[in-house]
Amino acid sequence: MTYLLALDQGTSSSRSIVFDALGRVVAQAQLELPQIYHNLAGWSTTQRRSGAPSWPRPAKPC
Repeated sequence: MTYLLALDQGTSSSRSIVFDALGRVVAQAQLELPQIYHNLAGWSTTQRRSGAPSWPRPAKPC
């Protein structure tokens, strides 16, 4: 069976959705990313979860 995985890396969360060959949603997941707001207007950063891999990881040469 054929599936399509869609990934969305947003500002406040990461989301994935798996579709089957007919376009039906088979599975989905979302992970909230904690935000840190600074005293500077418009500034925020995402806090990395403890034990999470650092990304982006460099691609291995082919």
